[in-house]
Amino acid sequence: MGGKYRNFIKPLNFKKSLEKLVPENVPFCKLESEELEGYPGCFCVGYFSKEILFHPTNGELLVVHPYDELLIFAGSNPQDILDLGAKIIVFLGEEREKYVFSESSVVIIPKGMPHGPIKIESLKRPIIHFSIICDVRIQYDFFSARKTSEKSGQYKKFVKRLTTSKSAYEGYISLSTGKVKIDERGVMDLSETGPGEAYQIIQMHPEDLEGVDTSFSWEFCRTPGVWMSTRYAHVHPEPELLVALSLDVNDLNNLGASLEFWFGTEREVYVIDKPSLITIPRPWIPHTPLITQRVERPFGFILTCPGVYTRAAYVETGYDVF
Repeated sequence: MGGKYRNFIKPLNFKKSLEKLVPENVPFCKLESEELEGYPGCFCVGYFSKEILFHPTNGELLVVHPYDELLIFAGSNPQDILDLGAKIIVFLGEEREKYVFSESSVVIIPKGMPHGPIKIESLKRPIIHFSIICDVRIQYDFFSARKTSEKSGQYKKFVKRLTTSKSAYEGYISLSTGKVKIDERGVMDLSETGPGEAYQIIQMHPEDLEGVDTSFSWEFCRTPGVWMSTRYAHVHPEPELLVALSLDVNDLNNLGASLEFWFGTEREVYVIDKPSLITIPRPWIPHTPLITQRVERPFGFILTCPGVYTRAAYVETGYDVF
């Protein structure tokens, strides 16, 4: 193994918090573009096992960012990807309009929109919170909230339950000859397309993210097997982040599975058994297959990229487009 792509695999360090946004005692990891080998964005993930106030930690303040941001709140129940197991209260706009949800959801934060704080209440089980940041560096400012008592509902469109976008479902269908299942809630099951594929997955594209030009998926996996072709390397015109996560807050540093990931047309093989992020920082870098070697318990998997996720094409080994 030459190790050409070793720096593209980043073990998650849950000791990197965000000052005044996330309390220090929360297991939290942040990765900016520089740490992601130049990927044009940032990624954060944290586990919350207590009722808490955050983003920001001072309830009298609002926070604002000079970029678009997606705040995703996901449950850790491997039987139901939409079971959040908590109540989330989020305040949006200078008016601090209050919105409440209790299913796995995304809160869309357009550039410059004041928001926060966020409250986690009625917690039944730990939740996983990840942030997709559309800029190369994490930045934020605070200012005092202007309180109002009236709710207009003008920000309602920015709070959405996770559900698969139409273009995402059609993309999977076109490649799978009808083997993809989807239920009435918009949760897909890819297990018939390959033994290692997700048994529950939601993928959202920009069409459902109110102008934020980003795609992401949240998935649960539980079986050994191959994801995608072992004959060809996968390529596409967008950079990409792939994140494998534990669903057990009491065992964060153990993925509960071993994943084999192939990089480049040289087919360099890397084995991942700890929660990790794989960065594909530029377009057209050959990668995959991803092979789940063993599974002790279900694990979570995140994919995100700028624009619409395309699953564009495959290339023969030996033709290096890196």
